[in-house]
Order: sequence, then C-alpha cells, then structure tokens
Amino acid sequence: MNLIALSLVLGTLPSVVCTLFLIGHRVRPHPSWTSRLTKARLFVLALACTALLYLGANHLLIDASDPGARLETYMAALTFAPCIVSGLVALFLKP
Repeated sequence: MNLIALSLVLGTLPSVVCTLFLIGHRVRPHPSWTSRLTKARLFVLALACTALLYLGANHLLIDASDPGARLETYMAALTFAPCIVSGLVALFLKP
C-alpha cells in the first residue's frame, strides 16, 4: 500500500467523526464550535477530493486485463466510500 492510500485509510475515521459533528452542529448549533468545525469541514473536503483523485487515477492507469489491479481498485473504492460520503455531506453542511 502506498503512502497516499495509507493516509486516506487513516483519515477515514476522523473524516466520519468530523462529519458527525457537522451534522450535530446543524441539529443543535453551538457557536463555540464554529471555528473548529470550519477547519474540520476543510479537512473532510480535502480528504474526499484526494480519495476521488486517487481512485480516478488508479482507474485510469490500471490495465483492464489485470484482474488483480481491478480488484484492488474496487476494494479501494469500498474503503474510501465513507470518506467520500463524508465529503459530500460536508459540502452541503456549512458550520
């Protein structure tokens, strides 16, 4: 596993936690959270964009006849799905 994929995997859980805080802030706003949630939102968006770029590049660069490479791309997509969904939620929920 390369460094970008490892950082994306390690960033998935904080991404989901930050998104849950964004949703919680939308339900019950806390003015003291706004500055931290703005930074968390940017983190989530950056991580989701990186995951999408990684998956896009991986999809474009793999050999279509190599089933192992295709399987690796599909598994990466499943692994990064929570991160990408968190990024979509963060895109629409601004603190």
